[in-house]
Amino acid sequence: MAGLLHGRRALVTGAAGGIGAAVVEAFRQAGAEVVGVDLRADGDVRSCDVTDEAEVEATVETVGPVDDVVHAAGVVSTGDVATLPLAEFRRVLDVNLVGSFLVARAAVRRVRDDGTVTLVASQGGLRGGAGWGAYCASKFGVIGLTESLAQEAAPRGVRVNAVCPGSIDTGMSRRVAVELAARRGTSPDAVQEAYRAGIPAGRLGTPEDVAGVCVFLASPLASFVAGAALVVDGAELS
Repeated sequence: MAGLLHGRRALVTGAAGGIGAAVVEAFRQAGAEVVGVDLRADGDVRSCDVTDEAEVEATVETVGPVDDVVHAAGVVSTGDVATLPLAEFRRVLDVNLVGSFLVARAAVRRVRDDGTVTLVASQGGLRGGAGWGAYCASKFGVIGLTESLAQEAAPRGVRVNAVCPGSIDTGMSRRVAVELAARRGTSPDAVQEAYRAGIPAGRLGTPEDVAGVCVFLASPLASFVAGAALVVDGAELS
C-alpha cells in the first residue's frame, strides 16, 4: 500500500488501540499524514469525547482541513433486551450512533471535496443476535446514517462508506469473551474458539484486516464506491 495515500491528510477516531490504532498505522504506511484522537490522550493521540458535540466540533476545527476521516471509536455491550437497563442501552447508542453522527456531521462539513468519510460499523449492523440488542441497534443505525449521508455528500465528490468487521481479535473483544464466559460458565478461550469455529476462513480477523479495507476506501481504487457497507468477516455472515 506504500504511496497509495501519498499527500493526503486523515483524521482517525478511536486511535489509541484496536482497529483505530491499526488504521492510523496503515494510513501512515500508505503515505498519509494522520491525526489520531481518542477519549483519552495517549502519546501523539489527542483527546476527544465523540459523544460531546462541542468537543467534536472543536477537535475537527482544530485539526484543520483533511481528506479522509475514519471513525473507529465505539463500545461493545452484551445483555438480553428483557433485562437490559435503559441507561446501558442509551450509553451504547450515545457512543456508537450519536458519536458517529457527530463525527460524520463535523467531517462532511470540512472534508475536502474529493474526500472520504468511513464509519466503522459492524457485522452486527447487518444481523441481530441474542444478547447483542443494544450493540446491534446502534450499528444498524450507523449503516443507515452512512447510506443517507453518502447520498447527500456524493454530489461534492465526497464518498461515505461503512466497514462492517466480524469477529476481530482486539483487546475489546477479549474483554467481551471474559464477560460472556462468566455468564455461560465456560472459559474465555472456549468463547473465542466458538466464534472461530463459525468463520469459514478458519481464524479470527485482525485489526490490520479492517485497516486495509479503510485504506482501500480512502484510495483512488475505490473512486466509485459510496454508500457501501463492506463486510470484513472471513465469510462468516455469508
